[in-house]
Amino acid sequence: MSQNHQPPFPSKLPAMNNAWIFLNEDNPSGTNYNDPTSQYQRIIREGLYELSDMISLCFVDIVPTSANTIPPGDGSSYTLFLDSVTHPAGPNGEVPTNQDYMEWIVRDAKQANPKIKVLLTLLYGKQNLISQIYPDPDNPDAASAEAFADNVVTYLKHYNLDGFDIDWEWHYLSDDTTQAQFKTTFSAVGPALKANDMLLTMGPATTHNLDPDTVNQHFDIIAFQMYYSTSLPGEFVRNGIEPDAFAYGAKFESEFQTADNAYAEMQTYGFKAVMTWRLNSSNYVYEQDEYKALAKLVLG
Repeated sequence: MSQNHQPPFPSKLPAMNNAWIFLNEDNPSGTNYNDPTSQYQRIIREGLYELSDMISLCFVDIVPTSANTIPPGDGSSYTLFLDSVTHPAGPNGEVPTNQDYMEWIVRDAKQANPKIKVLLTLLYGKQNLISQIYPDPDNPDAASAEAFADNVVTYLKHYNLDGFDIDWEWHYLSDDTTQAQFKTTFSAVGPALKANDMLLTMGPATTHNLDPDTVNQHFDIIAFQMYYSTSLPGEFVRNGIEPDAFAYGAKFESEFQTADNAYAEMQTYGFKAVMTWRLNSSNYVYEQDEYKALAKLVLG
């Protein structure tokens, strides 16, 4: 195991330009996805999908199976579910939801760039998301984890998605998921995704309750929230996590940094891959333009 707690870190990831999109928001105010002036249509016009290796859509919930879930079920296992967030009505009065936005982004991103990977990012701000999977949360069982993993794969396949991203931070995901639950869950989810050529990724802001062996074995990309703490990569190494899958987390929201600044820090940390938060805040023009500039630096 590497003992290097200081940058640069010997990440084995290739040059990659990736980003998150927060499905709940519409900008400019009053527009929806299909409005020609919307932030989503600007992503298409500006060719951002062609400059992206991976896009991750935020956020997906975990719920018991029912007649209305993918896959359907009797509530004895759990699956993914996009909450029914609604968006401004279109010219014919139709009211799209996050479900519609996800399907439209998958369609448009893959039409623009057939090689792009589109993932879903797990909620972080809801209690007991992972612990609920288990009948006895204090003793997480492999059978419940494997049932969940199978349902995740079924859900992702159904919507032509390419993987599952974990926003590992507090209030509440990293707080109320025990290390044993983390290990049991992702030791099932990771192999199930890999067997179907799908990715398991993470955007961490903390090391709390992570199981290092599980992270080393099953996570394909670890894109640190460097805008929260630049010490995160060193903390991961000190906790026994290999730097092979390390990537840089950039942030153009609130004009936190520029493309040049992000790229300079990437070089300092030895990272060739980057994940940007995000492409669609109210300051989306700045975010999207800096993302394009960063893509030129990262991808040449």
